[in-house]
Amino acid sequence: MYGYLMVIFSIIILAWAVWAMYSAFNFQQQGNLESFYFYAIASSVAIVLAVSSLMQMRRRILMLQSMATRVLSIVLCGSCGFKVVRAFAQGDFVYKEVGKCQQCSGTMRVDSIYAEEPAKKSRL
Repeated sequence: MYGYLMVIFSIIILAWAVWAMYSAFNFQQQGNLESFYFYAIASSVAIVLAVSSLMQMRRRILMLQSMATRVLSIVLCGSCGFKVVRAFAQGDFVYKEVGKCQQCSGTMRVDSIYAEEPAKKSRL
């Protein structure tokens, strides 16, 4: 929720900065240099801050996506020991019957559920 509010706020600031830059050029054409400099500097600062904020939020979202853990289920055949590792499905629980074995037609059950650690990036 916080991220969305920051993106919306940055877009509003960016829109105001574009309007202020337009106003600055109108003041320049009218010969009002004092207002031109004020609006030009204010809009330039606002554009830099808004773009910087949007880039930071994009970087943070990408970092959170890369850190997301994957939850996996191990499905095991009780008869022959055939094992399948698959993505966790809604409603999975340990000892849940999930179907027939591909090799011996025995009963496949969820044996364990675990979260895979995200890969850590090495910094040089």
